[in-house]
Amino acid sequence: MEKNKIIHTFGDICNKSAVEINEKTTVSDILSESEGMKENRKLKVVQIGGPLGICIPPKDISKNINEFEKFFNGRMIAFLNDLFCPVDYMRFLTRFLIRELRIDNDNIRKLNQSIEKITQGRGDLETLEEIKKSLVLGKTVAEKRLADIFLFLLDEFKDEVLEHILDKKCSTGICRTLITAQCINACPAEVYIPGYIELMKNDQYEKAYDLMRKNNPLSFICGKICARPCEERCRRKEIESTVGVRALKRFTCDLVVNNKEYTEDKLESNSKKIAVVGGGPAGISASYYLARTGYSVTIYEASSVIGGMLAMGIPEYRLPQKTIDDEVELITNLGVKIIKNTKIGKDISLKTLRDSNDAVLLASGCHMGNKFGPESENIEPAVKFLKEVKIDKRKTIGETVLVIGGGDVAMDAARTALRLEADVIVASLESFDQMPSKEEKHEAGEEGVNFLNQYGIKTIEIEGEKLLVTLKRCLILEKDGRFDPQYDEDDIKTLEVDNLIMAIGQRPDNSYLDEDIKTVNGWVKTDKYSFKTTAEGVYAIGDMYRPGIAIKAIAEAKKAAAAMDEALGGDGLYLGEEIEIPERPLNCQMWEVEKADENIHVPQNLADNFELVSVVYTREEAKKEAGRCMRCDRNSIKPLHLK
Repeated sequence: MEKNKIIHTFGDICNKSAVEINEKTTVSDILSESEGMKENRKLKVVQIGGPLGICIPPKDISKNINEFEKFFNGRMIAFLNDLFCPVDYMRFLTRFLIRELRIDNDNIRKLNQSIEKITQGRGDLETLEEIKKSLVLGKTVAEKRLADIFLFLLDEFKDEVLEHILDKKCSTGICRTLITAQCINACPAEVYIPGYIELMKNDQYEKAYDLMRKNNPLSFICGKICARPCEERCRRKEIESTVGVRALKRFTCDLVVNNKEYTEDKLESNSKKIAVVGGGPAGISASYYLARTGYSVTIYEASSVIGGMLAMGIPEYRLPQKTIDDEVELITNLGVKIIKNTKIGKDISLKTLRDSNDAVLLASGCHMGNKFGPESENIEPAVKFLKEVKIDKRKTIGETVLVIGGGDVAMDAARTALRLEADVIVASLESFDQMPSKEEKHEAGEEGVNFLNQYGIKTIEIEGEKLLVTLKRCLILEKDGRFDPQYDEDDIKTLEVDNLIMAIGQRPDNSYLDEDIKTVNGWVKTDKYSFKTTAEGVYAIGDMYRPGIAIKAIAEAKKAAAAMDEALGGDGLYLGEEIEIPERPLNCQMWEVEKADENIHVPQNLADNFELVSVVYTREEAKKEAGRCMRCDRNSIKPLHLK
């Protein structure tokens, strides 16, 4: 390689330009020169040398660029973010060969047809095998290059490819035929968002709530705390700003649930019994679907309250326990029994549940917070602190509190400590913009939380009743696409604090599991599609299977309930009657309506003030906001089945 060359950068980067490279330049250097990924999105794949060059995963970006010199006929490199769809890219490559390079033969045509079938929701596992067979038949250099790229994509993104085939879903929202609307596709539970908004516009609030519950039986709860991935993909955002989906959900649910007259039907009993371990969002949601379908369901909850981490980990000022209890009451009205203060493995064995039920669902969540450092009662996991404040009514903490972490749990702990009249500092490895917490970090700052970004713990010492915490500067969060923080050991800050709260992740308590239920790295081993464990008749969902946000657990609950019903000889989940969505034309004045933001009330006096901080829309605001929805679902060629 010559000492200096120019390579042109493209893709989802902050600065597209011509970058000078030499024999020491790495792919990571080029990304840094391009000022990183736009909007702090994750790097998913790097494409070097044009369409028929080479694709490499993020873990290989520390490699020297000269390792890929043979692909430099096209002097370009593209950094693609987490919205890159490998299946759509394979489709593009086959079309590129046929249309642009004029390489057109029966093998390429067959390959293209197979990929097109997958992107259109008509592919199956046999189609995937046909693709693999076609790849070895290529004769030209271009076809061999194509085969190398396909094999990389099929291996690196195996789960995504299978998702297209088995779930008929493109999680990135690129394969248009597989989505109804971007907001629906982005929601893990695939709630029919444009549908319930249209029902709201027509004052059919109870039907709107019915429609929500087909895919999310905890909509009243999610209206207050959902991370709203749907709004991130709202198409109206491309014009000006997103539709306030969560706020509209909350308005409707408040109206319907607080009316206390809402009821649902269910199928007659099928005389089959199911035990659910854990009363969190996953366990509650699965119980709802099973109960409506005719099963006798009993939830065993170790705590004195129902809701799991919703009840114990989310502070009262964000999610009052009454909200949880009111929505859970709708589920107990269907016949679901809830037995509280009962810990499986202590008060009753899992084997007993398995012997006395037709199936068992494990949904006990992640309630064991991670921590490190010397033993001290003043060093505690965030989940323990939050539970003690919300459930046990703890009222005290030291005057100065340091919270470690950058996610919503860290923000919850920090804002709760403020309400116990502490001075609070949050230290995170990430910059403020990179912190996993999206909304809450801003609310925490408004309330008075101080931030010390890009610092991690170096040492913790106990000095009498105080803690001396030394922090070191974090220079890099990831290396080779993996979490691997790099520090400047000489750039340090030492803080004297009374309490140290660690919000650095949680893990499940697997102590009650029977020996035939296998785990992998502490997580219950399950089949990705049926959620079956390695034990007969036992299923697992939620955070003990794979940690995530509440709506992810709710989505898994419906899939697991369907799998359990199928295994027990059922005819499919009963979700109620089909709901007709009004099909009125859009108001041409909708473009003039600005978004009505969710209002957050910051109390003047935070001391012991756990009143709800979010303010629901007025009826007038809700109607106007609902009118901003562009009804993207009506533009899809995919039929929508609500049964």
